[in-house]
Order: sequence, then C-alpha cells, then structure tokens
Amino acid sequence: MTPKQKYTEEKDELKSARMNRILQAAFDLFSEHGIDTIAMTDIAKKAEIGVASLYRYYETKDMVAIKTAIWAWEGQKKNILPLLEKSAFNGMKGLEQLNEICKMFGNLLEKETSFLRFIYFFDSYIIRQKVESEKLAEYEEIIKTVQTIVAAAIHKGIEDGSINAKYKEKESSLYFTLMHTMFSTAQKLSLSGGMLKMDTEASPKEQLELLTKLLVDGLK
Repeated sequence: MTPKQKYTEEKDELKSARMNRILQAAFDLFSEHGIDTIAMTDIAKKAEIGVASLYRYYETKDMVAIKTAIWAWEGQKKNILPLLEKSAFNGMKGLEQLNEICKMFGNLLEKETSFLRFIYFFDSYIIRQKVESEKLAEYEEIIKTVQTIVAAAIHKGIEDGSINAKYKEKESSLYFTLMHTMFSTAQKLSLSGGMLKMDTEASPKEQLELLTKLLVDGLK
C-alpha cells in the first residue's frame, strides 16, 4: 500500500466513524424526544462536532432522519437475520416460522425499546413533512429484506397446510395485517405501556405473547 493509499483509507475510516457517531447521536435524540423538537445544532452537539461539519454530511434534517432510519434498520437486521437463517428455522412449517417471527417483537420490546420509539416518531415525522417517496427508496429496500422472509413463511404455511388455504389469494394483505398489528402494538407499549396504573395488570411482553397466540391460532 502506498502512502497515498494509506492516507485515503485512514481518511475514509475517519469519515465513516464520524458519520456513525452522527447517526448514533441523532438516533438517541430522536428516540427520546421525537424528531420535530430536535434541531441540527442539538445533533451536532450530541455528536461532538461543529454544526458546519454536520451540514457537510447531511444537508437537511430530513436527510438526517432518513439516514438514521436506514442505520437503525441495518442494526436490527444484524440481530434478526441470523436467527431466521438457522437450519432449525428453515426446517419449521410455515406457521411455526411465523410464530417465531412474531415472538421477536417481545424481544424488541424488552431490548430495543428505543428502536420501536424511533420508528414511531420517524413515520409520524415523514408523514407530517410530506417527504417524497423517492427519497425513501433506500429505506424501503431495507424493510423489504425483512418482508421477504415473513412473506416466505406465509407462503410456505399455505403450501404445507399449516396456514388455512383460504388465505392463498390474500398473502400480501395477510403480511401487512400481521406485521402492522404486531409492530403497532409493540410501539404503543414502548411509548405508553406503563402510563396508567391499570397498565400494570398485564406486562407488555405478556400482551405481545397473547397477541401472537391469537394471530397464529387464527391462521390455522
């Protein structure tokens, strides 16, 4: 490696580390306080960089929010995909696979509350800001990676008979119904699951486990 190549490599590594620090700072702020209340100066301060440097990497807060969402989903993929690629999972019937996927929301709620909160705030922000769908193309591709696995489990279940054949013509609708139900419930519990005294009557994880059972049993 020539001195010039080494310098370029070190410069790229420094840039990558700084961008990662920015996104981590944005994620921490957004998941705790929402996106609307956070300014670029807040992100720069949290990331310990100058605000001018922040704008060199990301021209707008919309861009920071989108890149942070991609970064957050990439992190979850590293946790989720290995579990879904094991031979034990592949050997399950479709409904069993779907059950395992739904159970992951309980783990998300216990260990990745900030992620659930961030995605809720991100969705709300994007809708209010009326961000064009073209700007969300990379974000959508990340989510499609997970969608493919869930859709495959649904299709497998219908083919192997573990999921009722009446859903054969509604596989896509079934995917969105199941995932939106699980994700929305997990987000609700992460945001206000213990807000009222009565909420202590059932633990958040217990509620997700019961919801999983109701949904999976309803597909047989």
